[in-house]
Amino acid sequence: MAYLQKNLYLFTSGLTATGEGPAYAIDQPNRHAPKNIGLYVTVASINTNVVVRLDGSIDGTNYAQLITGQTITGNGTQYYGLANTPVKYVKPVFVSEGGGTSAVVTFGLVAN
Repeated sequence: MAYLQKNLYLFTSGLTATGEGPAYAIDQPNRHAPKNIGLYVTVASINTNVVVRLDGSIDGTNYAQLITGQTITGNGTQYYGLANTPVKYVKPVFVSEGGGTSAVVTFGLVAN
């Protein structure tokens, strides 16, 4: 009987500039196909706001927005979740920053 890992946890290092975070393959060998995705966004040193989103792909090349741009206006951690969304790859995106350039954005992902 093969053991299938049920939860996958991934973290980015703190992003200090806008841009795409790393792409992660969440549907891997020895895993059941994940359908639920959680995105944790931790912001430090915010000025006015940051906008983040989560993109997903089935081929690792063509991405679409799974969680559209979310505006965060304070330091701390926010959670966004998706249910019944089967994709093979996810990629967090630090879309924009308002009021300065000192924010640090860290993404945490869970897939199950």
